[in-house]
Amino acid sequence: MSRAPVFVGGMFKSGTTLLRAMLSQHSAIASGLETYWFSWNWEQRQGPQFQEALDRLSTFFDLDREALIALAQAAPTSEDFLDRMMRMVAERDGKPRWAEKTPGNVAHVDRIWAHWQDAQVVHIIRDPRDIFASLVEARKWDTAEDFASRWCDIVGQGERLRVRLQPSSDRYLAIRYEELIGSPENTMRTVVSFLGETWEPAAAKFEGRAEDFQKVRDATGKESTTLARLRQPLGGERVGIWERVLSESQVEDIRAAVASRGFGDLYEQITRGAAPAGF
Repeated sequence: MSRAPVFVGGMFKSGTTLLRAMLSQHSAIASGLETYWFSWNWEQRQGPQFQEALDRLSTFFDLDREALIALAQAAPTSEDFLDRMMRMVAERDGKPRWAEKTPGNVAHVDRIWAHWQDAQVVHIIRDPRDIFASLVEARKWDTAEDFASRWCDIVGQGERLRVRLQPSSDRYLAIRYEELIGSPENTMRTVVSFLGETWEPAAAKFEGRAEDFQKVRDATGKESTTLARLRQPLGGERVGIWERVLSESQVEDIRAAVASRGFGDLYEQITRGAAPAGF
């Protein structure tokens, strides 16, 4: 049985939270809310910013804050702290391995594999028009330039990985959000097989979870629209939302902005629903 850690990533609003929640229903994989581990300044871990992060982690993962402080004092790096914390979560939940979900994980795979050589990365990809529509609704990163910059940084990194790891890899898998929604069992069978785990039907059934929404609100005082939707059962109402949310000029603006950064072909392939070979 594998003990390799799993990292889930993808562009914001791409379904990373849903994928993580479904994956955590497998009896072998423990998980929780995102940590943004790669943004921690470990040299400043005694400072107020990381102390606030410890407060969030304590709430997000139902862990004793004093235990987390002790882990932080003993860990030489951010990676080591994350590993020790997630092992603690997995042991508490009676599971042999853990998964961490932060959207930007895909942009930090070299750092991941430098520390966890056997780590497996699952990258979820969604139609960029629907992502932008979701951001417009949330009034966040809703200009074409801002969206294109973030999309190319994350999804573009995934494309570089695909090219680098061809023809196949047991360390990186990309899936489509639309396929997860439309064919959850087939898609999750692919994910579970990639991870080397025995298939469990629970990984493909999602009836909604409210507790993560409450944890974020308690820890930050903010309400996440993503987690609010996670309280609802799996459904396809968010597929194709760009058609009712975006104008023709907005669609053209984001297409042009992505193309200007050299990822126009990838954008066109994804929006046509025909993912590049290897995805």
